[in-house]
Amino acid sequence: MQEENTNEIDSYDFEIIPLLREAFSRTYGVKWNFMGAIIIYVIIALIAGAILEVIFPADIAEYNKQISSFLTVPFTLPIMIGITMLGIKQARGNSLDIPSVLNYFPYLLPILLSYIAMTIMLFIGFMLLILPGIYLAVSYSFTYALVVDKGLGVWEAMELSRKTVTQQWLKFFGLALLCGLIIMISVIPFGIGLIWSIPTLYISYGLLYHHLFDDENEEEEREFIEGDLE
Repeated sequence: MQEENTNEIDSYDFEIIPLLREAFSRTYGVKWNFMGAIIIYVIIALIAGAILEVIFPADIAEYNKQISSFLTVPFTLPIMIGITMLGIKQARGNSLDIPSVLNYFPYLLPILLSYIAMTIMLFIGFMLLILPGIYLAVSYSFTYALVVDKGLGVWEAMELSRKTVTQQWLKFFGLALLCGLIIMISVIPFGIGLIWSIPTLYISYGLLYHHLFDDENEEEEREFIEGDLE
């Protein structure tokens, strides 16, 4: 099925609200796994930022901030991908553990190559009247997961993600906007709502990934893409 996925994507559909409702129902018992992973991300980001601030003092030259920001990527991006994989594992029904978010540093080279390739494509896209950049930013949603989970090459993962998302691009765009709104609202009451919203959003993308790219549970997948999530 993996080989088939790289060549042709079957037609599919999904509904945003039922997807989020299903994702929310799956946060039970795993919310603190996600929050613990976020805490690890924040701690490592702060440590990496502090070290790089010493090496590249921001008060010497403005470009040092950009260098420092870029150099934090090898420390933080694998952890962010690990949090994404928590959502995918929960969608698959696998057990979750917080330290697993550190398991993706061995994939650092393909992760960085993916980051650089997508950054270049997005830069070109945004230079072309903004809209192509927005299209690509949404379309590359699954690239990192396909690289570390399916072992695809960088361009192969980018193209598979793009072709898959393009079939329902407006719904993915609507999902991204709604997720951003949910996060903004969750921050208002002292950030308490993030305990529920962050796991829900990661699991929602995990559900989409699982049903689009995993081989198993074909009957369940058929029900999912028809919108029967209740």
